[in-house]
Amino acid sequence: MHNQDRPLVTFVMPCYNSASFMKRGVESVLKGVEASGQPCELLLVNDGSTDNTSEIAHEYADKYEWVIAIDQENANWGGVVNRGIEMARGTYFKIIDSDDYFDEQALLRVLDAMAQVTDAGVVPDLFITNYVYDHLASDSQRVMQYRKFFPQNRPFKWSEMGKPGQDKFIMIHAAWYTTVILRESGVVLPTGVSYMDSLLLLHPMPYVKTLFYLNVEPYHYIIGREGQSVEIEVVKKHIDEQIMATRLAIDDIDYAPLYEREYNCAMLMTGYVSCMMSVSTLHLFMIDTPDSLAKNRELWAYLKAKNPTLYDNVKWSWAGWGNRRTRGGRKGALLGYLLAQKIYKFA
Repeated sequence: MHNQDRPLVTFVMPCYNSASFMKRGVESVLKGVEASGQPCELLLVNDGSTDNTSEIAHEYADKYEWVIAIDQENANWGGVVNRGIEMARGTYFKIIDSDDYFDEQALLRVLDAMAQVTDAGVVPDLFITNYVYDHLASDSQRVMQYRKFFPQNRPFKWSEMGKPGQDKFIMIHAAWYTTVILRESGVVLPTGVSYMDSLLLLHPMPYVKTLFYLNVEPYHYIIGREGQSVEIEVVKKHIDEQIMATRLAIDDIDYAPLYEREYNCAMLMTGYVSCMMSVSTLHLFMIDTPDSLAKNRELWAYLKAKNPTLYDNVKWSWAGWGNRRTRGGRKGALLGYLLAQKIYKFA
């Protein structure tokens, strides 16, 4: 049994006007944790909601001693994460968005595996699991898994994993960082803006020395809820925030020494930045104005000037292929994106 004086995992749920859908996610944490018997904590952070989100959060806190309800002025997702990292007591740190949920049996397996390795005196800096795209409109699911290039069921180093291609990466839904690594990395997310999950994932990664991969699917990422941040029209509306997040990722790490020190880590991170460049580029193509096309040229020029090693790798990825200069080329890139979206159901 994990040390009862310290939670095994701190779960943090950012809640903004979440009253109509948050209970599913909260209940999934409660059931998985109670089935495992492992000590955990759940922080329900009401981020300035105007509905009865706060009331629901406090009802859970009154009922469960390991659930903590927090009310704060609106600071957006990044502000909630910053608050969570400050308050977390758990060995591991996990964000669950208020419209997402865990499969309770898979969560049970994750907590059991974490407890076993920590009881054996090993605390991997990054625990990785699969996740599920759970698409509401088509009532369909797609599992995103990593068994082809991560060793399974044991701690491992970056050098022991298979070589990831330019477009292979993990998402924040798959990542369970230790709280110590998050704090050691000094990650602080901008507040009041969207799409900052990229910084939470990427910034601590070069600090990771030991990893552990469990081939299960605990996290269900809901796609298709109206107004969701990944919805195409929402991304187009907030394209400057998406570009800001991409620039922050470009600025954050000098990739030249990282490729020398931990090649596989650098490649995994490059795949994520490639995805960000694709999202920014293709949504700017969808907007299709002289201003949006100029912003795309400026973004690629920024990448090349600020992080040449990263640029040299990203330009050979799908992002580079999609960065077309002609109208016909842009239409072809958008068709490829829409096809990928239909297959993988990521938005």
